[in-house]
Amino acid sequence: MAFPVCTAVAGQQRRGGPPQAHESPAPAPVQYESPDKSIVALVFPVSKPGYESYESRVELRSKSGRVFAQHDYSSADGEHGYGVAKAAWTPDSNFFVYSLESSGGHQPWHSPVNYYSRAQNRFRSLDDALHDAVANPQFSISTPDRVAVELWFSKTTRTVSLSALVPRE
Repeated sequence: MAFPVCTAVAGQQRRGGPPQAHESPAPAPVQYESPDKSIVALVFPVSKPGYESYESRVELRSKSGRVFAQHDYSSADGEHGYGVAKAAWTPDSNFFVYSLESSGGHQPWHSPVNYYSRAQNRFRSLDDALHDAVANPQFSISTPDRVAVELWFSKTTRTVSLSALVPRE
């Protein structure tokens, strides 16, 4: 399913004004449709020209294209942000999970894993919730909302239910 990318949003990818005639257009975002087909997550490459995939912006949109959540992982110099390494929805469509890698090669052992909670319309850190650091960007997902990650400090693989981690507000 294709979702329109509005010009105003696409234009925000670049810093320093509109594209010049000699510049190539920004790469298209990668789309991840939720299993229930009601939401799409888009991962925009937003780093400096030639290195666009090194940093990312994550957006969540309704079927109509309305942006209701976003998180920008870019940095001013293109070397201190994060790019999305892997992304997927949980089978129950309640969480969008993605791992990150440093754009500048800082802490190559650390691949933070974040997730978007649909019920709370918020981004959260799995590293913070587990009080550890994810060491491998290749997480795995199982029914209904379980995520398995390799942890750095405890040197274990841990599987957690994301709904059990979401604080009740």
